[in-house]
Amino acid sequence: MSDSENSNFKTESENMAGFRDALGFTVTEWRKDFCVLTVPLGKQHLNRNGFVHGGVFMSLLDSASGLCGTWCPVPGNVRKCITVSMNTHFMNPARDGLIRVEAHLISRGRKMFFVEARITRDDQLIATGAGTFRYVLGGENEEGVPSV
Repeated sequence: MSDSENSNFKTESENMAGFRDALGFTVTEWRKDFCVLTVPLGKQHLNRNGFVHGGVFMSLLDSASGLCGTWCPVPGNVRKCITVSMNTHFMNPARDGLIRVEAHLISRGRKMFFVEARITRDDQLIATGAGTFRYVLGGENEEGVPSV
């Protein structure tokens, strides 16, 4: 990883503000068209049935997918997007452990991009998602824009 890639990765992986803090994920890999998040599951993620709430999984798929399409090689610059649609499929419940959320860019246009993502725990598939995202505020520029 080059110094510029390392700089933006370090900034992104240390950003635990807002909703990200509530979800408790860490950005463990991030490069062009690819992102991995990890999350140690805890009681704050559980629904009344004792399983991780589906909304937690959907938010994690959404977060990894958005990051996947907005990697930026310029130190200090960012790319931004919004979610247009997200399709999610739940395969297995989870209660605890460390989960991995992996997102891959499938296709990109001038203003939109498309991502597939999956959540696993050990070798078990927990959920999958496919999303459509739109670049905003200069996000379509591969070099990004200065962080505000």
